[in-house]
Parts: sequence; structure tokens; C-alpha cells
Amino acid sequence: MKKIYKVLYPIGFEVHEVADDFPTMIPFVEVKPLEGLKNEQSQFYNFAERKWEEAVTQDYSKRLKLLETLAETVQKENEELKKAAEEQAIQTTDTQLAIAEVYEMLVPANKEAK
Repeated sequence: MKKIYKVLYPIGFEVHEVADDFPTMIPFVEVKPLEGLKNEQSQFYNFAERKWEEAVTQDYSKRLKLLETLAETVQKENEELKKAAEEQAIQTTDTQLAIAEVYEMLVPANKEAK
């Protein structure tokens, strides 16, 4: 088992324990959050630098970069899902056509047998 951390926006995290082979994808990271802070939730994950930073040092350019990174990743994943859905639809249509062809071959055969 391994621990992964869900990055909360604008600050904070949630700890999740998952199987060692569990894929880590945004908004989760494997980088352990900072320790020794007065409030452990007063930190954010800087995706560009791949590290946790204390929120008091956060500036707006870093917050903007975080949002841009999250938006780009979500957009990329949405495009991949859309592509997969389109491929699935094509496969389903091909399967339905094949079933219809087999049915058409069998139905006349059944009528002739009667």
C-alpha cells in the first residue's frame, strides 16, 4: 500500500491509502506534504515545480499557474475520454452491423427450412 495526496484548491490536501500499483493522476500526487507547519492544511502543491509550498508564501502568479496546469490537464483528459468514447461508438456500431448480417443470413434459412 502507498499513500497519495489529493491536492485541494486553493490550499490543503487529503491523504488516501491505495494499492502500490494504483496510478497517480491529477489531482493526486505522491509527494509528501510539508511537515512541521502550524496548520498542515496551510500549504498548496505547485505542479510546475512539483513540490508543496506553504500558503503564506503563495503569490497570485503561482495560483494562476496552478489553475492553468489543472485546466490543461483536465482538458487533455477530456479529449482522451472523448476519443475513447468515439472509438467505443464505432466498435458498437460495427458489432451491431455484424449481428444484423448474421441475423439476416439465419432468418431466410429458417424460413426455407419450414
